[in-house]
Amino acid sequence: LDVVSLHPDLARHSKDKDILKRVSWVHANFLEGLPFANESFDFVHVKRIARGVPEDKWDELFEEITRVMKPGAAFE
Repeated sequence: LDVVSLHPDLARHSKDKDILKRVSWVHANFLEGLPFANESFDFVHVKRIARGVPEDKWDELFEEITRVMKPGAAFE
């Protein structure tokens, strides 16, 4: 998931041609809820969002992250 719809061309840059079957880009605003079903992910990695999250939205964001994580999933 990314707020910005600018992503590398996986078919062009990856030696792993099956990557297109496993990876897809999703463009959305995480402050409006994550566009994924409950318990969708085994691993969630969050990076470089501190300046984009208003102080009063952190609790809601972590609730959404928790919602989409499978039981026992890892969060980084």
